[in-house]
Amino acid sequence: MVTGGGQGLGRAIAEALATAGCAVAILDVDADRAASASREIGATTGAATCAVCADVAVKAQVDAAIDQVCEALGEIDVLINNAGIWRHNTLLDVDEAEWGRVFAVNVTGALFCVQRVAPAMKRRRSGKIIQVASIAGVNAGVGWAAYQTSKAAMIMMSQILAAELADHGVQVNVVCPGAIRTAMLEQIVATEGGDVAQAADAGKIAEMILGLIAPFEQTTTGQVVDRDGQGIS
Repeated sequence: MVTGGGQGLGRAIAEALATAGCAVAILDVDADRAASASREIGATTGAATCAVCADVAVKAQVDAAIDQVCEALGEIDVLINNAGIWRHNTLLDVDEAEWGRVFAVNVTGALFCVQRVAPAMKRRRSGKIIQVASIAGVNAGVGWAAYQTSKAAMIMMSQILAAELADHGVQVNVVCPGAIRTAMLEQIVATEGGDVAQAADAGKIAEMILGLIAPFEQTTTGQVVDRDGQGIS
């Protein structure tokens, strides 16, 4: 299951998984976007796909969506927590609502998904969880306060989770891409300007993430890697 899978990096990840032969569930807050991605990826790859709609920040919606996924495709072997939002703010100007919403989606939403799928992975002693954080959660900057802090929190949450699940056959790893050519990057550039010439292709990031999943028997866990798959200390 790929959260935020209706567009951008999430959709590229879903396509890569489907091309590799996985059945793929696409979860997105936009029902039409999820359905379109599911339909098109299924048609082009021949993989079994399904679309579910949920705001990951609402636990009841997450639980209901994952119930639908399990009914349609079976239990989830791989969870890609990719859903995320960005807002322009500094620590001194961010208001309570904006701070709360960024954390609700980027951190709490990932936690809700993990809490729902990890118990079954533990029972099977098998499973992969990939958390899509950001290099912005490692390197401090100005103007992305809530986003950067939330991604730093996601990294720590993932490392704790990796330790908690290490003896249960479940691997948790974190990917911290830099700029990627997506709709989110277009929004950032429109707000702040900047040069996108060095932005990575979403498909290449997706292929790197696929390498963290297959072969399925690999046991690497607790790793934090950049867009090239290199470890970040």
